[in-house]
Amino acid sequence: MSDVEVKALLLGSTATLLSIKLKLKSTKKTRKRKRFGIHPMLLQRKSQGFYDNLINEIRIHDPYMFFNFTRMSSSSFDKLLSLVGPDIAKKSLRESISPGCRLAITLRFLATGDSYPSLSYSFRVAVPTICNIIRETCLVLWNVLFPIVLKTPNEEMLKKFEKEFCTKWSLPNCVGAIDGKHVTIQAPYKSGSTFFNYKKNFSIVLLGVCNADYMFTYVDIGAYGSQSDGGVLNQSQFGQKLSTNSLNLPSPKLLPVSSNGLQIPHFFVGDEAFPLRSNLMRPYSKGRNGTMPEDEKIFNYRLSRARRIIENVFGILVARFRIFHRTINAFPETVDNIVKACVCLHNYIRMENNECYFQNEDIDREVDGKLISGRWRTEAPVDGALTNLRLRLGARNSGETALAMRTYLKEYFNGSGASLAPWQWNVINKTN
Repeated sequence: MSDVEVKALLLGSTATLLSIKLKLKSTKKTRKRKRFGIHPMLLQRKSQGFYDNLINEIRIHDPYMFFNFTRMSSSSFDKLLSLVGPDIAKKSLRESISPGCRLAITLRFLATGDSYPSLSYSFRVAVPTICNIIRETCLVLWNVLFPIVLKTPNEEMLKKFEKEFCTKWSLPNCVGAIDGKHVTIQAPYKSGSTFFNYKKNFSIVLLGVCNADYMFTYVDIGAYGSQSDGGVLNQSQFGQKLSTNSLNLPSPKLLPVSSNGLQIPHFFVGDEAFPLRSNLMRPYSKGRNGTMPEDEKIFNYRLSRARRIIENVFGILVARFRIFHRTINAFPETVDNIVKACVCLHNYIRMENNECYFQNEDIDREVDGKLISGRWRTEAPVDGALTNLRLRLGARNSGETALAMRTYLKEYFNGSGASLAPWQWNVINKTN
């Protein structure tokens, strides 16, 4: 091949490459220019945003509306802001969003479950910033409030809980009621079946224990929805301490008006989803023919009065924090922080004695032995984010000690212990 032919070939190849490059350049999408550096709507935050206008107005003129907006009184809001404010404050070359506004955005999100765009229009804050604020503030709420409102109960605190259960619910030696819920979430990216539960949706698990004053005492949050319910309890920190008897439970003591002098261990109460142990009582199950002896019905009735408290705690949580009215669309870690924040806020508001948080009509109560359902049952949606754990059938591998203790309590409730709830026979007869 001559030099002329080589040059011609090289020139042809170069021309071809140039034409391909020009074609690709012509088809390449051009990046859309921003219309604004900062949207004019966001620049009106001080003059038209919710925090600097509506919240300040209702704080002065309508305390109930302020509670409805934030789920707490103005004094409780200010106290909470003083606790978490230093950790959520930001420094920026531009005018940063105040800690109060950040807290108000988060509380409004938890109280209503509003979408990020909806909150963006209301507070005049960009959607990505809203997302970051909620994620960061929920984590701070947990870190700051947990040591204050969810202290690990010591022996003296548990003795106080036992006294309240005995006084209010006629169940001596009980120190707490336990239950668990699936928190429905949007399917996480590339999570496979990790969060996929038996109800054919994706979830994490919230395991909670409460006292007789409708406050959480122990929580375990974030177990995979695919775990069995027994596995959730056994693998939780609470469940492990329960199985090793390392929960600072008070020493066994005599039951009131007991005549045989037998000291009984303190225990928690749960429903059929939980195993029977000497420190965890569960009700009797119906026989194969669907019937149950009267003495077992009495036992179940006495247990259910105390166990119903944790149902009401979850019900109030859902009724007040409507983020649980729908599937939560966030990363699993963010969902964990959202649930943790709601649990801590529930206890914080209860400790602050906010009368509007829930009233007597909002919870289940008994009038002349008749059960009247609380208003939360009509407010909580059937297909919301919180759903029950799967029920187990039978006591399974319950130990002899646990079975003997349940039998003893059954006999006690039908014997001398009946004086603590003398109306129980009428309730059972009406049910029959």
